[in-house]
Amino acid sequence: MKKRGKFFVVEARRLIPLLFLLVLLIGLTVYDNFFRAEPTTGLPEGGRESLVFTTTERGALTAPTSFSLVADHEEWTRVSQDMGLSLPDYPFNAAAEVAVFAVNSEIHNMNVIPRSGEVEIRVLVEPKDNYFHVITVDRATVDLESAVWQFVDQEGRILSRIVPFWQPEDESENETGDEITETVK
Repeated sequence: MKKRGKFFVVEARRLIPLLFLLVLLIGLTVYDNFFRAEPTTGLPEGGRESLVFTTTERGALTAPTSFSLVADHEEWTRVSQDMGLSLPDYPFNAAAEVAVFAVNSEIHNMNVIPRSGEVEIRVLVEPKDNYFHVITVDRATVDLESAVWQFVDQEGRILSRIVPFWQPEDESENETGDEITETVK
């Protein structure tokens, strides 16, 4: 008895959807690599000693330049409503995170710098018109006694200095309980 060879028959109409999906995949890959809005970068300028943060939201916003620190969920809601932002359903955990809202600036880097008598949390920002950036950072790394937040541009100019409301002041108590903000224009 002779063994017959088996034929593998493939119908062309069954391959057409697979070829179409392959062409779409290749097209998306080429588009993603050549028309990227922001280039992918490595570590921030500060390197390994920089604080790690998570970008919650970014986008377009027409408002004056401002920086805000948020330490509880009520403040998260109030600040986002005051700015007219509809933030995504980000699970902000006030017990473990501190949020930073930057209007007309993009946050690039954060460092903790010990100074005499206080700890400076230096936030490197790039001024951008009609832009906002919201980040969250681990509370344990920034909830330091006598911490002062300084927002600086790439040339080292101080754009804003904030003493968080949860930090006591040396000179006088803030009766309203709000954070103290000095914005330099």
